[in-house]
Amino acid sequence: MKGFCFFPLTGIVAALYQVFSTACNWENHDKIPEKYEWYQPIDSTNEIESGAARLELLLESEENIQSFLTEENDVIIYTVHGKRNNTFYKLGIDGEITDSLRLDRRGGDLAFVKGFIIDKEMNEYYTWSFNGNKVPIKIRTENARLNWDTAMQKSKLAEIKAAQSIVLVDYRSKSALPEKAAAGKIQATQVPITFTVLTYFNGDQCFQFYTTLNTGRDFPWSDTQKLLWNNLFRRPDESFVNKGEITQSATLIYRYFHRLKKEKIKFSGPGGNAAGFTAVLYPGYLFTDIVFHKDTIKIKEFMYLDEERPNSSIKIDGMLIGNFSKNKVQPLERVDGYMYYTNPHLRYALFANSDKKLYRIRKKDAGK
Repeated sequence: MKGFCFFPLTGIVAALYQVFSTACNWENHDKIPEKYEWYQPIDSTNEIESGAARLELLLESEENIQSFLTEENDVIIYTVHGKRNNTFYKLGIDGEITDSLRLDRRGGDLAFVKGFIIDKEMNEYYTWSFNGNKVPIKIRTENARLNWDTAMQKSKLAEIKAAQSIVLVDYRSKSALPEKAAAGKIQATQVPITFTVLTYFNGDQCFQFYTTLNTGRDFPWSDTQKLLWNNLFRRPDESFVNKGEITQSATLIYRYFHRLKKEKIKFSGPGGNAAGFTAVLYPGYLFTDIVFHKDTIKIKEFMYLDEERPNSSIKIDGMLIGNFSKNKVQPLERVDGYMYYTNPHLRYALFANSDKKLYRIRKKDAGK
């Protein structure tokens, strides 16, 4: 029918939300609806109570926090401070920190694999996550001198594959031994030897097999990336190695974003001769309910909203309204969404509003 234009219902709802929010902000940027006046600011306090529940900041890290759940329902938390302070914490079923392990190593020298802690620099590993043993155990090496023939290496690879155990792939190289040049000849440059180290487990025993064979088909690097994924809040993303999709939880309910007066921000280009660009950001407060048992913790956090091409997991009334960040300068600290984890065996929950901050939620009388 001429003269009429039809829009999907979701588009109409989003448009109405934008118009209504903009109109409200135009009249009074500081007026917060009365029902949200009692929400507490999580960005300026370390503890929030509601009814019988308490949310409290538990741990922070300079790198993304890693987390792992053992079969006994102990949660292992891995934090990093500075260049060499790697600390692992163990949380019991009540949320108490029951033990910790600190290792003075560069982050790249450690691998946290399904609860095992591998020290690549010292060629040792720890079973502390499972049994509390803080004494490092030497890793047994096989073909470390790279002197096995092809048949022996193939046989070992087949044995490791058949065991279907945890296998961590690490690519390395070393300089070849120099060969004495013949009389009157120029000393040739030696090409480094490249090889693969497969770290695998037999029960709780750790082994390393050194091989010059191509292992990519049987032990692809993508499998190693999955083994190194330690995150109770996110699912690994096949497209991005270090970024995962937030596991949605019905206990998190985004209620409202209160926009303040919009700002036009000038950003530089992505690099090279790329031109800069201007973005319109709305500073404001995100209001969220966190349900824990019979109580609801009501929090607010100051953020910036960019309405262009929304792809965050934050939905209000079922609609994506834009992308959120905690700052307005490059690099932007994006907020994909809040994160929540618990299971029926735990008497507490974990909450995060950042990959580098971890909160604990439990009853107020817990731990006393």
